[in-house]
Amino acid sequence: MVQGIEFYDISGNGSLVHLDHFTLGQGTKANCVEAINDYAYFTASNGLYVVNISNPSNPQNLGSVNGTNGLILENLDADGNFLAVAAHEDGVLLFDISNPNNLDLLSTIPSENAWGVRLQNGYAYIADDLNIKIYDVSNTENPTYLNMVETSNSVKDIAIIDSYMYVAIGSDGVNIYDLSNSELPIFLDNFDTNTMANRISPFDGKLAVSDWDNVDVLEWDGSNLNWVGYKNTGNRTMAIASKDNFIYSAEWASVQAFEFGEIASADIDLNTLELNYPFVNDGDSYSLSLEVINNGGSILIIEDDYTTNPHFEIVNELSQLQPGESQIVEIIYYASSLNSAGVYRIYTNDADEPLVMCETNGNIDGANIGELAIDFELDYVANGTGSFSLSDELGKIIVIAFFAPN
Repeated sequence: MVQGIEFYDISGNGSLVHLDHFTLGQGTKANCVEAINDYAYFTASNGLYVVNISNPSNPQNLGSVNGTNGLILENLDADGNFLAVAAHEDGVLLFDISNPNNLDLLSTIPSENAWGVRLQNGYAYIADDLNIKIYDVSNTENPTYLNMVETSNSVKDIAIIDSYMYVAIGSDGVNIYDLSNSELPIFLDNFDTNTMANRISPFDGKLAVSDWDNVDVLEWDGSNLNWVGYKNTGNRTMAIASKDNFIYSAEWASVQAFEFGEIASADIDLNTLELNYPFVNDGDSYSLSLEVINNGGSILIIEDDYTTNPHFEIVNELSQLQPGESQIVEIIYYASSLNSAGVYRIYTNDADEPLVMCETNGNIDGANIGELAIDFELDYVANGTGSFSLSDELGKIIVIAFFAPN
């Protein structure tokens, strides 16, 4: 994003060795990246950038591509000497990258809202709002429209493994299609992930999915798309990449590496890392629960568990868990007028996570679900003039989204 790009060496069995911090220029926000050979191509807030990464400890910015400033650029994909860049309502841009110092725009494929693109065997598969559009791009200067596949939700990402196409469709999960006929994908199955399937990455016949709170792993068994692994990161998984059996999760303010496979030792997981209680009147109480799971192959021994704030009380004692076993833990919040923020801590014999924590938040300083909203007035900075007053909107559902990139 606005703070730049980080380069890591991942040759050490999933470890992340930081090599360099790199920026595309003052105020430039990097968005998506595609690397091929010694060059990386970045879509950014002010154009398409080319970076020489032959020495990843000292990447060299070759500058932005003429004509791309002012476009809203998103996902991209490279195949051989060609690069396809999704540019929302400005379509999909096809470039000749045989000379990375001077990219040549060959053609533009029209679209309503191109969010992503995947190149495969002379075909382009374009995530265009609620559709996947298929073009023959064997003649990159004159792409030919072939077919369109409708989906139940906006397409976020596309991945192709052998003769199968996987499509992330946000809150509706992931679809899989038979791609034996490249021009006529056949729907096979859907797996509805828990939250929002955003980016996907294939590895070893499986699919890693960034699902907001989780990293999910899906696998096609010839009949069904199955959920075969997950990790609740709790850190807002925004994008994902994989290599061999290692999965790299790009999160809100961190990057995590995971290894997929059978776990011989104990392995703890929580189904949520936050218990956010609605507004509770002073002196009343409210109960929420979380699930504790042992995904490992040995007994999970609970060495200690407690809440750090006395306003939260654990109802049932957490017991040791056999492999594959889980337990629901109920925690009651006894409300007061104070800001009741705390943590439920669990110490176990899990070798790589001896301590896991679930936040407990009750009547926090700020907005709480079920609490009376105070009136406010704000000046319009876009899409209107004058000011907005909440009291003028009584009887309506009001959604206010605040987002800060830093």
